[in-house]
This record gives sequence, structure tokens and C-alpha cells, in this order.
Amino acid sequence: MTDSTPVTPPPGAPAPATKEKMPVWAFRTILGAVAAVVLVLGYLIGSVTVPLMWATSIRDQIGGQLGNSIPLGMFYGFVFSFVPVLLAWQVRRRNLNKWVRIALAAAAVLLTIPNLLTLGVLYGGTQTAADARSIWANSANWFGTWSQIFMLVGVVCAVAIIVLGRVWLRRGRKIREIKAAEKLVRENQQAKDKEAKAAARAAEKEARAAGRRQPATDAPAPDTDPQDTGTGSGTPQA
Repeated sequence: MTDSTPVTPPPGAPAPATKEKMPVWAFRTILGAVAAVVLVLGYLIGSVTVPLMWATSIRDQIGGQLGNSIPLGMFYGFVFSFVPVLLAWQVRRRNLNKWVRIALAAAAVLLTIPNLLTLGVLYGGTQTAADARSIWANSANWFGTWSQIFMLVGVVCAVAIIVLGRVWLRRGRKIREIKAAEKLVRENQQAKDKEAKAAARAAEKEARAAGRRQPATDAPAPDTDPQDTGTGSGTPQA
């Protein structure tokens, strides 16, 4: 069994070297530089490969029928702008958990990717974007135009729903406040009526009790003629 007591260096001996930790600012700087390099490489690779992949995917979905490019562009433009705006609006709600809000924000960003890819193909300046536009020009000529139109429609509809929803909620809140105030006034009036009725019944009971306690007075004697005293009613006078 070994002794676990640490061995102290003899007096005068140099202290053992301690390993210094990296400063926080240096660690953050290195991490930020690595993240920036990864993002730049990802952008360069994506700018070369993603536009062609997206253009080919849309062409395959259309299936060689140009008429399908209009409803497909309407679908992508509307859904992937309408839903992200609504999700992003929910992030401002303070009653939600922090991680739920982060998940909503991430979902909103991810759902905008199809429209961002479409805009990258339509307005990209790289040769890959030009090749992708040539694919759409031959097999999905109207996809980009209708997709952009319904991107705006989706954003406008989402904003309109948010505004109308806030107005509706505010109106419902005011109606509830008015009903609560009316109910309070009605309850107060009912309480006052009950108190007034109770006071009236108490006053009536007190009046009845006072009438019972008052002594009864003698009834007045019938009127009699003083000349008739001592004589019968049927006896003639002498």
C-alpha cells in the first residue's frame, strides 16, 4: 500500500512548473477565426455546387412540362416566405422558453433556404449561377418570376395576419375588460339591493316588535243617560 502524501520539495529547490491556461480572449479569437474560415469555404463550395443542384432539382420536379413551373414557383415562393415570417414573429414572445425561441428562429432561417437558393440562381454573378439560369430558361422558364411574385405575396399575407391577429386580440381583451367591469357593477348593485332589502326587513321586524310591546288602551264605555240610572228600561215613570 503506497503513501498518498504529496512529496514536498526540499528547501531551495525550484518550484515545479505549472501549466498556464489559454486566455479567454485568445480562445474566442481562434474559435471565431476557425468559424469564419469554415463559413468562407462553405460559401465557396456552395456557390459552385448548390445553384446547379437547385436548378436541376426544380427541373426534375417540373418534369419537362413548362406549365408546371407556374404553380411550383407559386408554392415555393409563398410557403417559404409566409411560414418563416410567422415563425420569426413568435420568437418575440417572452413567455416561451429560451430554447424554444432559438428553435423557432433556426426553423425560420432554414425554411427560407429554398427562396434564398432561387434568388441566388436568379441574381448570382458566378458562372455556376449563369449555368443554372440557362437550365431554367430551357425547362422552367416561369419558375423564377412566379416564385419572386409569391415571395412578396407570402410576406404581405403573413404581415397582414400578424396585424389582424394583434387587432383581434386587443379587441377581445377590451371586450373582456368591459364585461368584467359590467359584471362588477352588476354584482355591486345586487349587493346594495340585498342590503336594502335586509334593512327594510329589519325595520319592519322592529316596528312589529314595538307594536307588540305597546300597552293596550281600555275601550271607551257606551254613552248612557244619567236620568235612566237605576231604572229598568221597561219600567214606566210615575
